[in-house]
Amino acid sequence: MPITLATAAPATSDSPAGLLAEITADLSSGADIRALLQHFLAPIVQIAHARAGAVRMRIDDDQLRLVGELSLPPKLGCGGATVHRHCGGCGRAVDGDEVAWDPDMSGCSAASRDTLAPMGWAHMLAVPLGHRGQVLGVYNLFFDGTQVPSDDVRSVLRSIGELLGLALHNARLASEHLRA
Repeated sequence: MPITLATAAPATSDSPAGLLAEITADLSSGADIRALLQHFLAPIVQIAHARAGAVRMRIDDDQLRLVGELSLPPKLGCGGATVHRHCGGCGRAVDGDEVAWDPDMSGCSAASRDTLAPMGWAHMLAVPLGHRGQVLGVYNLFFDGTQVPSDDVRSVLRSIGELLGLALHNARLASEHLRA
């Protein structure tokens, strides 16, 4: 079941560099991976100046499961428990292992567009959580028409995605080790 926060929490650090340092420190904490991903959602939304965000983990070759969200409308189509991994910006981020800007969310489900349009949200940024060429999750950041993340912000988000991708990779290895 996804973790939900009703309002944006304050950032855990006052700069992108501080956030990267905090993520690096938390990688060795052994914290629950879902809680770790949710913990960093609010500062990531704040750094990007986004209106809302979601974090999804790849559960198999074709599905991404929602594990946390911040300020998403309840009827948002992509807010469902799982989405197809090739859907819209998420698919481009997962398949290309790159930060994917979706300027009109045209690749997303009609339900998502119909829910976001009246709110003035027109854009989504999908940030892959990858490690060594394998994408294990994705952050979705939702923006209104006036907020386009700069190249610098995208670069920081990419670095954050790589660190959290490492955390996902380590959590999977630990899980496989326990099963064995």
